[in-house]
Amino acid sequence: MRLFFSDTFFDKLVDLPRNVQQKITEFNKKFRANSQSAAIHLEPIRQFRDASLRSARIDAEYRAILGLVKGDTYTLLYVDKHDLAYRWAENKKFAWNEHTQNCQLTTVVTNEEIEAAPLDAPSEINRSGFLADKPDNLLLAIGVPEDLLTLVKSIHDLDELDSYEQQLPRDAFENIFNLFDGEDINLLVADIQEGLAADGEDALLSDNNKRSFIEITDDEMLSHALSEGMEKWQLFLHPSQSKLVHSDNPGTVKVSGSAGTGKTIAAIHRLKYLCETSSGKVLFTTYTKTLMENLLGAVAKMKIPADKFDLSNIDKVLVNIASSTGVLPDGFYVQDYAGENRAIELWQHVIEQELTEFDEDFLYAEYIDVIIYHNNKTLADYLRQPRTGRTNTLTRKQRTHIWALKEKYEELKLKKKVVDRMELFNKVTNYLVENNLHPYSHVIADEFQDFSNPELRFLRALVPEGRNDIFLAGDPFQRIYNRRKINFSAAGINIRGKRSVKLKVNYRTTEEIKRMAVSVLKGQRYDDLDGGEENNKGYISLMHGQKPIYKVLDTPQEEATEVINCINECINQGIQLSDICIAAKSKSLYKTALSKVHNEGFHKIERTNGKQNSDPSAINFCTFHSLKGLEFRVVILVGVDENTLPSKVNGSQQFAYMDAVQTKEFLSGIRSLLYVAITRARQAVFILGTATPAELLTHSE
Repeated sequence: MRLFFSDTFFDKLVDLPRNVQQKITEFNKKFRANSQSAAIHLEPIRQFRDASLRSARIDAEYRAILGLVKGDTYTLLYVDKHDLAYRWAENKKFAWNEHTQNCQLTTVVTNEEIEAAPLDAPSEINRSGFLADKPDNLLLAIGVPEDLLTLVKSIHDLDELDSYEQQLPRDAFENIFNLFDGEDINLLVADIQEGLAADGEDALLSDNNKRSFIEITDDEMLSHALSEGMEKWQLFLHPSQSKLVHSDNPGTVKVSGSAGTGKTIAAIHRLKYLCETSSGKVLFTTYTKTLMENLLGAVAKMKIPADKFDLSNIDKVLVNIASSTGVLPDGFYVQDYAGENRAIELWQHVIEQELTEFDEDFLYAEYIDVIIYHNNKTLADYLRQPRTGRTNTLTRKQRTHIWALKEKYEELKLKKKVVDRMELFNKVTNYLVENNLHPYSHVIADEFQDFSNPELRFLRALVPEGRNDIFLAGDPFQRIYNRRKINFSAAGINIRGKRSVKLKVNYRTTEEIKRMAVSVLKGQRYDDLDGGEENNKGYISLMHGQKPIYKVLDTPQEEATEVINCINECINQGIQLSDICIAAKSKSLYKTALSKVHNEGFHKIERTNGKQNSDPSAINFCTFHSLKGLEFRVVILVGVDENTLPSKVNGSQQFAYMDAVQTKEFLSGIRSLLYVAITRARQAVFILGTATPAELLTHSE
């Protein structure tokens, strides 16, 4: 006997009492030993519309719903109290699809239900739709059940497709969505073929089936999964993720994907895979310390031997290697972090001693954005260097003068025992390259869009070029920290062609939230960071919920009152306070709301700084930047209006000193920041503002 577990079972698992969860372990053992045991009482139920579904006894009160795959193989689909379990199963259909080698679960809709549907609901399934010209064999190959071919060929648009979502298998719905979004059906078929089991292998263990159905024969592992509350991402991988995680690559791989598509999950599973298959040491790194702290908990759940990898943000890796190699001498300080003015002060000191036409801000930017950014080691390098993004043209004489000032600046830094952060990346990279030193065998870098070229060159130097050397995961649309232009090829990282892969299925947010977030980016060109253009083609969520709400109030006080209304609505829906986050572009923009929340009796307030709150009675407040890497059931965004999140240049002071390039980057960054903030919500988004409505949202409607 074989028993698989479905993701629908694990969805329900968290709601089951602890003693019932423990009984499921015993049920698994007994079922595999003898599914026909009287104690299990496996039987078909007459009221079920699908004859392949079975009921089995967990205990006197709880029942399991199972689907017969074939022979003596079953899948555990659901567990609940007797009547509730039967109610869940009565309109379900379960089947094995030979074309795609995966189990499919759908909702059956009867003719009576179709006739009772609203008048504007699609009902004609004999007309020609968008996919009418697609051959049946190709539609079958992407997972469409044979009895639904006529229905699928009648669908005209995405809105109509949405209305049939429950009647279609999840994998088929996803592929049909991609076809409506312009994907080539032959490419979809090819992807599915890659997820099939090889000849002679067990089809039930294909990557396509493991997306939603897994076999657990280790009783201890199942007991651990139930008792420790293993999350679905630890057990189930989309075929596109599985392919990335378990692949043997000739070199570097870049994994991109819009918010919530499981890039970090793939990176964590990749870490486990490399630690299990490689004798070398793996580095898992990301840009910020707060993101790394969130990763620590996720990686710990995978039970990876600690001596096989290092998990650290990139600046800590830099300082550790710089100190151990002597590149950063004892007593030296690394400057140039956000909010720090030491570098500007040192440049001021230089120009006080030297006659020059340039001010300290220009010289600092030229030094960091051109000389250091491109690792110019000599005056000859600098004279030849294109200054892309810098609007002021410079003569050869001016560049020579700036180089002389740069040398004075570096002499002063040496005297003061300081080094610029970006400069240190170059120094350590040069040292590693010149001495052919590589501290790691593999590097996994999450949120690659936040890195700059000096940091990317540093990553390249950490590991020798070769098989499975670097695994990059990120999303150019979420580029909110580093606005300097980056390019993988220029940093010595080759990810062209098949080395660049995109994930498309959103596991975090609802389709309604996803659509609003994507609309914020509409009309803008986003660089894929290697000479191409990033797009959201095929980006889909398989979850649905309420449409995000945007309200503009007259005053901050009225906005704060509306925040209380949103919180109370959430409480009435049974949502814990820790699952709610109130966020704004800056702390000052949520100050009034925070005071109102406290005065209304919500005294436990967590000022989240990139960390997930574990106190169920504490409500969260944070900035949009601090939301990065977090997720909540509900996000309430405040201070969202045209003044704080402008869609175009206006008369505000923030644009006064920007050139054309800086202005374009700033406005693009505003869109990315709002996109990030919206996509942190799993279930609902409330967006509030005062005065002038934000055109990024009003134009998206």
